[in-house]
Amino acid sequence: MLVFHVRAEPIDGGSPPAEAFVVAKNPDEAILLLRKDINFSGYALPPAEMTGCITDAEEVRAALGADAAHEKGVYGFHLIGAETPTAPSN
Repeated sequence: MLVFHVRAEPIDGGSPPAEAFVVAKNPDEAILLLRKDINFSGYALPPAEMTGCITDAEEVRAALGADAAHEKGVYGFHLIGAETPTAPSN
């Protein structure tokens, strides 16, 4: 698996750019997952930047959570410059 750091520009130009991490087997699959993700519906694809790296499952788990260590998908979407919301406490 690869982890891609993605930065995308808004289609309308009035919103801030966004970023996320995508866990996929290759860049084509990463783009497909971004197209399916509702958070990226207002952003230009292919993204402005998409940097991939090979990582260990434990590193992915520590950085993005347990699901990301074994499931393909888009994780950690947030607007660049906006404060990242904290997870609710139990």
